[in-house]
Amino acid sequence: MATIRPLRIDETEAALRMKNQGWRQAYRGKVREEVLDGLDDGIEAIAEAWRQGFDESGSVPLVAVNDDGAIVGIAAGGEARGDNPPAAVELFMLYVLEEYYGTGLGRALADAAIGDAAACVWVLEGNERAIAFYRKLGFAPDGEREQLSERWNGLHEIRMVRAACAVEPPRISASASGSQLTGE
Repeated sequence: MATIRPLRIDETEAALRMKNQGWRQAYRGKVREEVLDGLDDGIEAIAEAWRQGFDESGSVPLVAVNDDGAIVGIAAGGEARGDNPPAAVELFMLYVLEEYYGTGLGRALADAAIGDAAACVWVLEGNERAIAFYRKLGFAPDGEREQLSERWNGLHEIRMVRAACAVEPPRISASASGSQLTGE
């Protein structure tokens, strides 16, 4: 069980460490080990940059917090970036720790971040697990592909798009501190 709520400013470093762990789990074998091993280098500066852009009344990442208070998932969505995006909304990031794969937490985070809006998301090409997950949420590749920086071994990401929601909403219940995931 996990509670989904907005990230608090005092949690930025913990949230970044969780996101980095999610990267290590999702991209091991796809990205050079030294890149993954060095993700936490300079995390204090990155956390400070996040805090500088923090707007408690506006768009902040959402986190999933387990019963022990640890951040186990993170998601963010908002106005789509780029020229002529295929949808007004973009899912910018969604990571859950490996032990939460298949629990419904990723779906609940996506729903909390972008609701049932028509949306787009960029996914690492060849990350079949993520592509299958987004397909379950109604996304499909639209043919757009971009090369990532050399840090990403010259890999590509593909854009996936969905129409306004054709997916079954996750079963979450509201609570005073956020939304409670009740299962898949």
